Amino acid sequence: MIKYMNDDTKSLIGFNYVMNKLQLLTPYGRDKKREITPYFDKNELEEELKKVGVITKSVEENKNIFNQIKSLLAHIKDIRHSLYRAQNDQILTVIELYEIKSFVSFIDDIEGLTQKLSFTMYDDMKVQSSEELKSLFDPQDKNLQTFYIYDEYSQELTNIREEKRALGRDIKLRKNEKRSRLKKELNIRINPKGEVIVPKEDVSLNGIISEHSDFEYLSESYMSIRYRVVDGIEIEELLNRLEQLKELEEEEELRIRERLSKEIARNLPLINNNIEAIANFDLKIAKAYLALSLNCSQPKIITENKIDIVEGVHPEVQDELNRRRGKFIPISIDLKSGATCITGANMGGKTITLKIIALLTAMAQYGLLVPAKYMEVSIVDYIYVSIGDLQSIDSGLSTFGGEINQVKSALRESDKNGLILIDELARGTNPKEGYAISKAIVKFLLDKPSISVITTHYDNVANTSGVAHYQVVGLENLDYDRLKEEMINYDRYGIDMISEYMDYRLKRVEDNTQVPRDALNIARFMGLQEEILDLAEEILMKGETNYEE
Repeated sequence: MIKYMNDDTKSLIGFNYVMNKLQLLTPYGRDKKREITPYFDKNELEEELKKVGVITKSVEENKNIFNQIKSLLAHIKDIRHSLYRAQNDQILTVIELYEIKSFVSFIDDIEGLTQKLSFTMYDDMKVQSSEELKSLFDPQDKNLQTFYIYDEYSQELTNIREEKRALGRDIKLRKNEKRSRLKKELNIRINPKGEVIVPKEDVSLNGIISEHSDFEYLSESYMSIRYRVVDGIEIEELLNRLEQLKELEEEEELRIRERLSKEIARNLPLINNNIEAIANFDLKIAKAYLALSLNCSQPKIITENKIDIVEGVHPEVQDELNRRRGKFIPISIDLKSGATCITGANMGGKTITLKIIALLTAMAQYGLLVPAKYMEVSIVDYIYVSIGDLQSIDSGLSTFGGEINQVKSALRESDKNGLILIDELARGTNPKEGYAISKAIVKFLLDKPSISVITTHYDNVANTSGVAHYQVVGLENLDYDRLKEEMINYDRYGIDMISEYMDYRLKRVEDNTQVPRDALNIARFMGLQEEILDLAEEILMKGETNYEE
């Protein structure tokens, strides 16, 4: 079974480029993006595209609200591991509880913002706040963003902390009284740490302090000796009680954290539903912003097996042209089951046309709006693309062998509603056989349900009855005499000049028009010697390349 679209195809047609522009803000949304797959059910796909279209319009109308929503989403952390631990009867840490409290707070804020939007939030994106969870994390009802094991969680904790505070004040008072008495008694200075530094030369004071029961030796330098005021039995007893209270406080906080963890476990269905809603909302918002950045429209999903693109654009190519200050010419094409051929000279944009067809079809089927003025498209079972050099070093196949090795897989699946796109079929073998194979494959695909598009240089391949034929307008409308004069006067040659004058649009061909002979003009643009070009034109006039006959 051929895959819907393999990794090479995703990269080749620019799908990965587009997906990289899809910026998700939450860990849940990023996971949803990694898991994204094409839709194969028409109703589900239409529902997804409808949602993205509605949100895209809402983003345009409510930019400030969505900026606030995006800011909240960007601060949401992944709490799933903590939820798993709570579900398995493990006690959460204060940091984990803080992160869950933050999530609950973000849900409340997001819910408030979405209620201001001009549409009714869809069920799969609708978050639901919980007064129970808000009260659980904010027993003081102060709406603080921080989290703490509050006194209000238990009377026992309140009693312990009150005794701790009273004991702390008592210890501080007793220490200050003792230090004041010693300062007055010995006429010394005691620093805030309860230390006394005595110069060694003051032998008398060192003698008194070293023998005093309220001091103990700490250290000395070559100039002074440091002593510390000892607490004494009464203060030590108070300090011991303080340590006992700290242990009791930790034990009570552990019991409270255990209780909070169980409450979180009990509310897991609601929390998990909110996580799923956030993931879906994040993905839809990302799709909406992508649609706006690429000037997209909502594709129409149809039952008939066809693709109709009006003024389609390839974002990756357009971005590159913008970088070089060039201009992208949108492509329009109408395709149906069977075979379609696109003819035209090299550098005429045939390959880009194939990429646009594949990319926009994939984007639509992945629930994305498409960079086109209008698009009708049916759901396809797979997208197969053959573009570029398919030579396989590992298998030892030639370019032609590599191409046929891959094309045969698509041909096997042509009885399904797939999309088969082949660039310059049989280009890697001799012209006679290449023409014969190309024509045979086009005839083979003619009555298949798959939509097949083949670009070719071979004359008459597109002339088979029943084959839709498009031709790149190319250079056919140019005034070559005027252009030749311009090239001479301004010494202008090269690719930039070709891009400037090439018309990349497609026209439907209804008669047996031959493939345009734009290659000579392109060679002239590139500065090939006129002597060679004259010989080539003479050869064409004599029909020396008419191998089809």
